[in-house]
Amino acid sequence: MAGGKLSPRQKMINMMYLVLMALLALNVSKEILKSFQLIEISFNKAQDNINTKNNTLMTAFEAQSQNRAYVVPYYKRALKAKKIGDDFVAYLENLKKQLVEAAGNRKEPEPGQPANEAELAQPDNIEKHANYLFEANGGANAKELQAKINETRVALLSLLKTNAAEGVSIDVNEYKKVEGRSDLIAEDDPNSKQSWASVYFEHSPLAAVTALLTKIQNDAKNTQAEVISALAKNIDKDKISFDKLTAAVIAPSSTVMIGEEYKAQVLLVASNSKSEHDVVVNGSKLPMVDGMGQFKAVPNSQGVFEWGGTIKLQTDTGLALFPFKAEYQAFAGGATISATKMNVLYIGVANPISVSVPGFAPKDVSVTMQGGRISSDGKGGYNAIVESGRDAKITASAKMRDGSMRTMGSMPYRIRPLPRPEAKMGSIESGRPSPKEALMAQSAVIADMGPGFAFEGINYNVTSFQFIFAPRREDAILINGSGPMITGQMKGALNRAKRGDRVIIDKIRARGPDGERNLLPIMIEIQ
Repeated sequence: MAGGKLSPRQKMINMMYLVLMALLALNVSKEILKSFQLIEISFNKAQDNINTKNNTLMTAFEAQSQNRAYVVPYYKRALKAKKIGDDFVAYLENLKKQLVEAAGNRKEPEPGQPANEAELAQPDNIEKHANYLFEANGGANAKELQAKINETRVALLSLLKTNAAEGVSIDVNEYKKVEGRSDLIAEDDPNSKQSWASVYFEHSPLAAVTALLTKIQNDAKNTQAEVISALAKNIDKDKISFDKLTAAVIAPSSTVMIGEEYKAQVLLVASNSKSEHDVVVNGSKLPMVDGMGQFKAVPNSQGVFEWGGTIKLQTDTGLALFPFKAEYQAFAGGATISATKMNVLYIGVANPISVSVPGFAPKDVSVTMQGGRISSDGKGGYNAIVESGRDAKITASAKMRDGSMRTMGSMPYRIRPLPRPEAKMGSIESGRPSPKEALMAQSAVIADMGPGFAFEGINYNVTSFQFIFAPRREDAILINGSGPMITGQMKGALNRAKRGDRVIIDKIRARGPDGERNLLPIMIEIQ
């Protein structure tokens, strides 16, 4: 499922899929499930492009095999590669059909939408396919799937081995190149107790399962195309007229927001892997592989990045220059996970909030709030402040390419007062018996939010309290305290304490960020 030399677009698709897989054990939202459907559709479109390339190659292969006898063995192997790949794709298509039908099939497709790309009736179902793959026949179906993936890979790669008896001679580097690029593999992790199939399918929602099966189909088609292309290179060592005849899609951007118009140009591109030309970007020549310049970039921030350069080709009439421009969009890969019942804003304090919109730089994101006020903390985050009320809502908007602002999402929050602090006599908690010496060592009454409170830096200061020393056989002594300190008079009373006597600190008042509050009394028995 990983490894090899992938295109930047394929790497981004794989990364997006793995990020989404991180959420599979959670209660996946409708938006995430919809993303899986969009990924599946994207893989279907890519598969259509590969089929077009393969059909073009096979047509040319057949034509040359009729005129050149030495081409026939290579053509026969190409036919085998076509059948092996197509049979495997058909097997996966039948498997997807069974899993989808078991979970209520798909909804009615939208006008013009293929039936196999319509939304699933139960995209979040995690039982039907798990039962079919892992429960039925002792998990034989899951084992069969994994075995077929690896068998198909071996069968396709075996077609790139030299066999003098068949009249086939292939450079061993071609085999290694295709093997390294192929993603068609399903190996168990030796450090994991789970099988490959269990990791990717057992606890995944149906939407993710169908997307992954479609990706595996895509991997098989890619490997099939690589094998056929490698065979094609060997039919004419001097001139290859069809090895790089492909359909290409040129779009202003590789991503598009819902509601925006997507535009692209589709054309047939013919190229020659032996062509001697340079591709120059930012004054530097790109490394070349099979006649194609290899551009790489590692963005360190989110946003849309433009790049371009010039293709320089020496012709009989001189140097020909072909300028080009392109762009790509970078976003921070990561999962947004939140416990919705914990969406609480506390009154009177700066509540830290994190807001981001994948695909947009922070400078293009605007954050507003209803029911309070929100401001940037200058470090990439925000602080929300509420003073009253029961509910609030925080909304994120992004600046589009045409300069307009579009709402990208919002999150409701409940408004609650801060929890009541716990009063303690120094380090001694209420209800815990304590020796007289330990009480004598305490210097103040404190108010503590406790280790379970999520915020740091929330402090309360005791402003007054009532100290009561209650001996078992004498009258109680009552002393009023101003501020948090245990006075000398209070310690003098404590000095008379005996086992079984009690100390009560009552009517405790403390001031914090939300004003002054009454705290629960402290009751301590002398050991």
